[in-house]
Amino acid sequence: MKKKIGLALGSGGARGLCEIGVLLWLKEHGIEVHCVAGTSIGSIIGGAYAAGFSPEYMREIALSMGWLEFLKAFRLSFKGRSVLEWDKIEAMLRVDLGGKKIEDLPIPFACVAADLDSGREFVFKEGDLVAAMGASACIPGVFPPVELLGRHLVDGELVNPVPLDLAKELGADRVIGVNASRSVFTDRMSHEAGHIGLVEKLDGWVRDSIEKNPLMSSFNARKWLDSVAGDRERKRRRNLIDAFTDSIAIVTSRVLVQNELNAGPHFMINPEVGGFQTFDFDRAQTIIAMGYEETESISGELLEFIEN
Repeated sequence: MKKKIGLALGSGGARGLCEIGVLLWLKEHGIEVHCVAGTSIGSIIGGAYAAGFSPEYMREIALSMGWLEFLKAFRLSFKGRSVLEWDKIEAMLRVDLGGKKIEDLPIPFACVAADLDSGREFVFKEGDLVAAMGASACIPGVFPPVELLGRHLVDGELVNPVPLDLAKELGADRVIGVNASRSVFTDRMSHEAGHIGLVEKLDGWVRDSIEKNPLMSSFNARKWLDSVAGDRERKRRRNLIDAFTDSIAIVTSRVLVQNELNAGPHFMINPEVGGFQTFDFDRAQTIIAMGYEETESISGELLEFIEN
């Protein structure tokens, strides 16, 4: 009897775009996916895939995410609950996904959030798809908790970074996990192409805008910014959002080890994306390629796992 293949797509912010590369490889090699479980960015990519989006279409969307689109999506919050707001991201997701229900998707799907009130895992197996994605992906402190079903829900990374067990619950005989966790060790903080954080990227965008504005240039605003910022070493400096995401990464590494021990037989794909930051969406092409290349490099073992 043909074995049912399940995917467990993990958390990681922009690092999770490597999961698109894995999906591209699986499609290219004719491997049928019977169910998908996701956490955080894995819930967004996995939910879109389960809804019928092709990996090629998801890659196209990811590659179109330039800095202008990024700034439109990630709006700063002034309500005191978080650094960024989630509402515009939700609106963007609804453009393509509308009001789709999880239970009606062509491929069985479920995703994980963390319940702040109980400290426990909360699993979505039915209901509004986009709302479930939002609850699963809201990094605490960075985005506000999602108030849903009488609960306060945040990023599922806190409780189940790569939901291998959930894929099995959905009926998978063979579970393939994708781990896009961040490295928090200082000697691995920088990717070979350089480590530039969200705050530094915004700073660079402001500076470029000033240079193009004759009025601002006349006031020598760039020099003023330099005097305020100082001569900063950017390579390994952690800013506020780094502190949030690195703290979660420490928890993630320990939870993932324990969950893998309890998950039983599975195959974990580990693209080397740990040096990228949570908001490196402008590095999509590189990250997606790394997911594909890592899958290709271990293809013999993966195919053997699937078949035997």
